[in-house]
Amino acid sequence: MAAEKIGRVAGVAQAATKKSATQLSLSQQRHQASCDQLAQLEQFKREYEQKLETMSEKGMPARQLQDYRVFLANLNQAIEQQFKESEVAQRGVDSAREHLLEKTQRSSSLDQLVERVQSKHRQDQDKAEQRDADEKSMARNSVGH
Repeated sequence: MAAEKIGRVAGVAQAATKKSATQLSLSQQRHQASCDQLAQLEQFKREYEQKLETMSEKGMPARQLQDYRVFLANLNQAIEQQFKESEVAQRGVDSAREHLLEKTQRSSSLDQLVERVQSKHRQDQDKAEQRDADEKSMARNSVGH
């Protein structure tokens, strides 16, 4: 009976470990998407700065230059915001990884406990069977004498 209860608890722990692994995977995907978006924004900024440099070398109206600078300032803010989102996503990955580690350790401990209980149960059964066999052998020997 105790072995069954421990087995059920171990099963629940294994399910929790699987759920944590799924959460880690989702967190990693969110982080990767955030990093990809940050990289795209940074690439767009580099391209835009090159375009601005090329155009300013040729000469451009002050109003257009001001518009470019405002756009770059907005782009820098977007990059900063995306960087912060990427950091938050990384903390989510770290947290999910830690949670998975905890669940894995718990599940492993319970699996070991189940194995010990089952091993003890098998040993007890073997001893009982041996005792029965010995008793039957002794009974046959005493009847034969």
